[in-house]
Amino acid sequence: MIDYSEKRDFIRMPIRCPIALRDPAAELTDQAKLLDLSATGIRFISPRSLDQGARLQVTLSPENPITPPLEAEVAVIRCDEIEDGFETAATIETMAPAVYTEEA
Repeated sequence: MIDYSEKRDFIRMPIRCPIALRDPAAELTDQAKLLDLSATGIRFISPRSLDQGARLQVTLSPENPITPPLEAEVAVIRCDEIEDGFETAATIETMAPAVYTEEA
């Protein structure tokens, strides 16, 4: 029997890669570092502080072109200052459908 102590509904998957953050309200675009992802949330290191409740557009572009980018709108839950930026947790509000392109 597997002894799994995670109390969340969905497991967090550690993923370390760059992501693009777009803040439509502030008309800003930043690069951030993704830390982990689950079916309903995301955690990343932002270069600036983000307000609780702020809505952002997030784009994760995989290195392999066979995989389409993940595009989502998220809402910030918390943002804590750390040594190399601001550790931010957000809920995924909507996710754009994956669009696969045919290679010529």
